[in-house]
Amino acid sequence: MRHCDSLWQDHSGIHRVQLTKLSPMGWHADNRWYWRDLPRVMDDGLWYPILYYKCTLAWWNTSYYKRKGTHPMWKHINPPIVNEDNMIWGVYMGTNRLQCLKFMGYNSVDCIECKGQAELIELGLHLRDKDPLHGNATDAV
Repeated sequence: MRHCDSLWQDHSGIHRVQLTKLSPMGWHADNRWYWRDLPRVMDDGLWYPILYYKCTLAWWNTSYYKRKGTHPMWKHINPPIVNEDNMIWGVYMGTNRLQCLKFMGYNSVDCIECKGQAELIELGLHLRDKDPLHGNATDAV
């Protein structure tokens, strides 16, 4: 079993999750995961844990489908993985890093489970903009 630790460990909710349990909720057809994110992860490691939240298959097939089902990416993210708790563990931000880790042969990764999409986005933006690992607060939008 090959595990990828995140460099930033300053959160009590960090835990290991098998990559096979995480469902990407987005997809970029321009291969930016390969030319932008992969070199960074290979050179510097995984700065922050992968963030995910749990949702039901019923929600995925109705509400999420209404928002994303007509997008070309849908064929890359559907069907999602339904885990033993009958929930989808959705990665809404960080899908490129998830793809990098799979490509690099990892089986598990440090993650933080968020209570919902709003909390995931809030934490994801905080980590991106405040960058507590490096102490570099930015005004990035």
